[in-house]
Amino acid sequence: MKVRGSHKRKAGDFESSCEMLVDAHRSRGSKDRENNHGFISFFAESVRQLKAKDGRACITNEVRKEIRNAFKNLPVEEKCQYKFQSRRGGKANVEKVKFLTRCAPDRLAALVSHLTEKQRKAVCDIGLGSIIDLKCGRLKRKLCAWLVERIDTARCVLQLNGHELELSPNSFGYIMGVTDGGMPMELQGDSAEVAAYLDKFNATSRGINIKTMEDILLTSKDADNDFKVAFMLFTLCTLLCPPGGVHISYSFLFTLKDVHSIRNRNWATFCFERLMCGITRYKDEKLAHVGGCLLYLE
Repeated sequence: MKVRGSHKRKAGDFESSCEMLVDAHRSRGSKDRENNHGFISFFAESVRQLKAKDGRACITNEVRKEIRNAFKNLPVEEKCQYKFQSRRGGKANVEKVKFLTRCAPDRLAALVSHLTEKQRKAVCDIGLGSIIDLKCGRLKRKLCAWLVERIDTARCVLQLNGHELELSPNSFGYIMGVTDGGMPMELQGDSAEVAAYLDKFNATSRGINIKTMEDILLTSKDADNDFKVAFMLFTLCTLLCPPGGVHISYSFLFTLKDVHSIRNRNWATFCFERLMCGITRYKDEKLAHVGGCLLYLE
């Protein structure tokens, strides 16, 4: 999906826009200034993500509106974190105790509690039977932060008290209840092949909104293929492969469109590698968010 627009903007223009926003609201109260600074950081980070996906992407009014709405929908505690981030580099100047992640097993568990028996069977059909039986509450973020600091992603080991614990796709699959079925992931293709899903899930240039997926599943009583795709997407973005933002890439649809092959994909390896990549980026780029399934580390 390409971002519409007829003019290109240079990276410097984004910074200028941010500075203009600061000047425009400088006369307001301290609370408003904090909110505005938070939006500026969120806006700059969103722009970088768009440019990373498509170097020719243009930041049109439509895209700006999508970013603004996405910021408004953030939980209050996550909004507050953005005001600490550097506007220039998108790095986080948050205190060390701050550790943000979209991995939310409690959110997935809450949705699972609303599933009908037919829907539960449908979930088992796509190989997620173990996922819906997970008994866990909220993620222990302080513990995860402590563990992440002790992971050597280059060698895939967790270093504890002089000992090294090997991390691997096999252990990930065993703990999280997913497998490698032998079929590789497909993350590219003709958008026309998944157009129906893009429309159904209200996809935008930024991806598919997590809250939108949640609302669709909570109001659905069906257990058809559309439900299976929606549930798999929600499981990916809340547990197995959570992104850094409030959107999950629609590229997953190219893997999910063949519903009968969902359980045969190499989910364990894919999700494990995404976690290692997320931890590496968190450390090297000093990001505020950690991508990936942190529940695996608990």
